[in-house]
Amino acid sequence: MRHFFWLLSLLLSTQALAFGFNGHKAFCQAAYDLTTPKTQHALDKVVASQGQYGSFAESCTWADDIKKDHQWDWSKPLHYINVKRGATEVDAGDCAPHGCVLSGIRHYRAVLSNDPSDWQALFFLSHFVGDLHQPLHVSYEDDWGGNKAMGDFFGEQKNLHGIWDYGMLSHMGGDDWKHFGDKLASLASAKDAGGQPLAWANGSYKVTEDIYRYYAKHKTMGQEYVDHFGPVLEARMEKGAERLARMLNAIYDKGADK
Repeated sequence: MRHFFWLLSLLLSTQALAFGFNGHKAFCQAAYDLTTPKTQHALDKVVASQGQYGSFAESCTWADDIKKDHQWDWSKPLHYINVKRGATEVDAGDCAPHGCVLSGIRHYRAVLSNDPSDWQALFFLSHFVGDLHQPLHVSYEDDWGGNKAMGDFFGEQKNLHGIWDYGMLSHMGGDDWKHFGDKLASLASAKDAGGQPLAWANGSYKVTEDIYRYYAKHKTMGQEYVDHFGPVLEARMEKGAERLARMLNAIYDKGADK
């Protein structure tokens, strides 16, 4: 019974805080900052049509907000992709038959390109690009992407996934998500905007391998951990924001890259 309640607590906490709401909002604030005025105007219009969120950045939590509603259970596998332990890279064949973050991005990018006013496609796409750049969303099924890998984080028992979703961000200024997003945008480089989602997944997976190598030696993680991996997480978010911005410009301002 004790194991049941521990597992229930784990599932509820990770469901409520996936990539930290502040993390997704900061990520999408950065992407918004990096889009053209024409794209920003279009994004504002789509968000306003849905009526639930005050800004594009805040709408990027929608795909997590709906997890508590069972009619959306089919979308949960689209937040991540699993690979086998010991895999040297992510392959397109790693995408499960019921979908993964790669198929989610591919599908909703196509839907949004066909109908730029489709707010669900916009909200899903923006969220999934963020998820793809959180390394532990490209990880191992046997411990649920780090959800079962426990350790001491600043004196509290936390799992690896939660540390990367929201724990480190809280020690990096991520609570002020708008300021943090603006900072990410100021550091972003257009050279990071290229490539395809499979390559981006492999970039995350390389970090995941490093995370587990470190974890194998250290179960206590504090400021040294944040100093070591914080810049890595920030770099993943920077690259992802630039890539999302380019996707959105290609849909809403087709002349932006000419």
